[in-house]
Amino acid sequence: MKRKTSVTYRDEILQKYKREKGGEMSCYLLEPTRKQIKEACMWLLSRRNEKYDQGILNRFFKFKEGENRLFAIERVKGDKFKPIVNFLTGETKSTTPANLELIAWLIDFKPRPLSIYLRSIPKIEEENVILNVGSDSLRSLKEEFEIVETPETKVIQRNEKSITIISQINPSLKITTIVSL
Repeated sequence: MKRKTSVTYRDEILQKYKREKGGEMSCYLLEPTRKQIKEACMWLLSRRNEKYDQGILNRFFKFKEGENRLFAIERVKGDKFKPIVNFLTGETKSTTPANLELIAWLIDFKPRPLSIYLRSIPKIEEENVILNVGSDSLRSLKEEFEIVETPETKVIQRNEKSITIISQINPSLKITTIVSL
């Protein structure tokens, strides 16, 4: 599993953008311009409002206390969006954290923002993994997926096709994991 960093966050956002071309916002982001990004922000302002989104918008737009956010975005000069266009079109390889968070919000990248992404569990990349069946299979599996063995984790069943592991996270939560070999 890959360790999550600010670089992997940036790369995953860019991959999602390239893969989905903006997803729901593709009419604005397929071939982004400064004006289209501004219009996308205005359109999404009242529609995409998850837990950390206001912080993302406040960081990018620097809203004043009590200010009408829609009018504030409308008054923003297009030059503020130029680095975002450059990043999405590949003219630049990096951008500021505030720009990156706005892009994550625009394309609905999750988990966002970076602080939440870094605390999330890394996803296993979609690829076929072949494990050799033998005495070292479990050790290889633990090393490959950075599994830390604790006294609460036990292998309860093992055969040539699978391994069943039970983990007691706390007194009221047990997790059973079956790994196919």
